[in-house]
Amino acid sequence: KTQAAALMKALSRRVCDSDGQVLDTLPRDSSGTERANPKRNQALVVSEQAAYTYNSGADGGGSLDLFYPEDGSPRLDYPYALLDQTGLTTDESRAAIRFMSYLRDPRQQRLLERYGFRTSDDEVPDTLVTRAGGSSPQPYAQPPGRPASEVAVQEALGVWTITVQSARITTVVDASASMSEPVPGTGRSRMDVTKASLLQALATFTTDDEIGLWDFSTALDGDKDYRVRVPTERLGARKGDGTQRDRLSAAFGDLAPVPNGATGLYDTTLAAYKAATASYTKGKFNALVVLTDGVNEDPGSISRTDLIARLERLTSPERPVPLIMIAVGPDADREEADRIAEATGGSGHEVTDPSQIHSVILKAIVEAGTPGRQG
Repeated sequence: KTQAAALMKALSRRVCDSDGQVLDTLPRDSSGTERANPKRNQALVVSEQAAYTYNSGADGGGSLDLFYPEDGSPRLDYPYALLDQTGLTTDESRAAIRFMSYLRDPRQQRLLERYGFRTSDDEVPDTLVTRAGGSSPQPYAQPPGRPASEVAVQEALGVWTITVQSARITTVVDASASMSEPVPGTGRSRMDVTKASLLQALATFTTDDEIGLWDFSTALDGDKDYRVRVPTERLGARKGDGTQRDRLSAAFGDLAPVPNGATGLYDTTLAAYKAATASYTKGKFNALVVLTDGVNEDPGSISRTDLIARLERLTSPERPVPLIMIAVGPDADREEADRIAEATGGSGHEVTDPSQIHSVILKAIVEAGTPGRQG
């Protein structure tokens, strides 16, 4: 799923709004000038019908070679259905049914085929495939595979939506004294390995993504267990001589364990979630990521029961902000991470090695987009 998400993220940067726009990026100069231009696309993902229209037109001139994936390709259906059938008058229903019968007439079927549309699951005219740019042999002659299940389609749409949408994510990092403990076999502390993993994760986000950073321990900022190191803003935003990405990179590098600091997990989680929901941005994937290597150690904080109840009240299906809680190391409580995160439609995760944080964050983001995870 992580690889699929990375592929979708890469593909999303090369998506056009229409077939015409994407076909306009093809090289057209037969002299080779345009074909040598790296900004011109040598390969595209288009529908069979779009390829048919292009190759049948004067501009295309049959220059687009269409290849069908060997592992099968999804079928584009153009269904005819009566919407709000109970609200239609008798005359409207009859007209719609008659028009459907009209489309099934052999003469109209031939007209559809003339414009590059398949009209049968079993019999596909060779001329249609040839004019679309397909040559023999190709897998188009094989029986189509079964269509994807509704669940699979929804999962794919969820992954696409979550990974392609710009993200707004605040990362909250445990800075308690235990983060100075060594990670076996690395010669580095938990904090050092965590910082390296966070920098690796930062590199996967685009300039339009909004990322921020908090850290926490106990009484870190007056009587607060937490502090805002870098407010959540767009990575490409200019800040003085650098960008938000530069500020975050420097802030990740400056993270350090607080001597004798304990883990003020509950108050921090609630405060960060309040801030994340209050600054919810429509059209983006909003989330809160909390990394902790221990359990709550602040005796003056709210209880876990109270925390979960308050998180549930803050959660809104219309403004989803899943909490992704990552328990790092042997002292953290995965079960508690699950319970707290699930109150927001998020997920809890456990890593024994902080270097796994990067992949876990990506996996959690993907899971947040699957049906039933939020709300």
